[in-house]
Amino acid sequence: MEKQGFWLSNYNEMPDVKKELVGMKKIKIYDTTLRDGEQSIGVSMNAQDKLDIAKKLVMAGVDRIEAGFPASSEEDKIAVANIVREVKGAEIWGFGRCNVNDVKVCIETGVKYIVCEILTSPHKMKAWGLTEEVILKRIRDAISFAKQENLYTAFFAVDASRANPEFLKKAYQTAVKDCGADEIVLVDTLGVATPEAMGYMTKLVKSWVDVPIGIHCHNDFGLALACTIACLKEGADSVHVTVNGLGEKSGNTDIAELAIALHGLYGIETNLKLEELYGLSKLVEDITKIPVSPMRPVVGDKVFTRESGLVVAQMLAYPPSVEGYAPEVVGRQREISLGKKSGKKSIEYALEQVNIELAKDKIDVLLNEVKNFSIQKKSPVSLGEFKSMALGLKS
Repeated sequence: MEKQGFWLSNYNEMPDVKKELVGMKKIKIYDTTLRDGEQSIGVSMNAQDKLDIAKKLVMAGVDRIEAGFPASSEEDKIAVANIVREVKGAEIWGFGRCNVNDVKVCIETGVKYIVCEILTSPHKMKAWGLTEEVILKRIRDAISFAKQENLYTAFFAVDASRANPEFLKKAYQTAVKDCGADEIVLVDTLGVATPEAMGYMTKLVKSWVDVPIGIHCHNDFGLALACTIACLKEGADSVHVTVNGLGEKSGNTDIAELAIALHGLYGIETNLKLEELYGLSKLVEDITKIPVSPMRPVVGDKVFTRESGLVVAQMLAYPPSVEGYAPEVVGRQREISLGKKSGKKSIEYALEQVNIELAKDKIDVLLNEVKNFSIQKKSPVSLGEFKSMALGLKS
């Protein structure tokens, strides 16, 4: 399969495959970097940090920004209020527990959108010593108050993937049918559901309530993106993501991975601007001090770099032979790394870059020097080092 900038598997277009995707549609991207992302161990963002990231999220085309948890600290309250005041072009959401005071604090920041959370699994109930009756009362109190104050309200069922179905149904219906919640969020708090289970749950909750459904998946088993896609196949309406996959424990669904999968593999539209995702990733990396793997899809520093001589030769001859999508799609460019695995094509290409001509018999010599030096230093050879080697052979 080929479309502008993408060179994908032809099996993606097989009728038996396509029929599995009929429920997928354009969705809203809900970014929770400023709340769940900040729950990553060791991360602490001040109000200015959050404002800077929020502005960059808008540039990247994010539809919804969860600006923070105002009731958690005065700093977060200030951050959310600043974002509400200064950031335009996206819905600004506040986050709170199913607690009337949390809702009041959100209102004080000026938000018009709120997500209210409460636990729904027997495991969480045991930890907090709560009963189903207490939880349902808190849902009624908080959601009813939020709607009374004219907030667009989403009910967030914590640990929904481990909740008893009968109680989960009661919780969602209490929020929506009894209290007027505008949306619900299906939450796999510990990342313990399979994609098949999350797809099933999406279909199930759609039969319980007739409101939009958001999906919030964690990555403890490395399946957050797969679970999210499974929910979208069943018609979910919005997806919770974070930049660089940040979040509690192993993190959340990664915004860049979701974006490239939806735009490329599935042909599903979002408002995301793919070319802005790398800069967004770098900003968040700088603020959080959590390094991004150089091999991370879309935003990793080395994902469009090739070292192997055979691969470089193919890339120079015909890029689709070694790429599923062109780096230009996401605002990046191809690079070549010089090292132990380099070949003659890499050396010839690098010589062009440094504008040096060498006799053919010296190219093999230079290649061996590059390999040996790379082995010695246990890292790639820089272009400056390469240029010095080439000039030494030329003289």
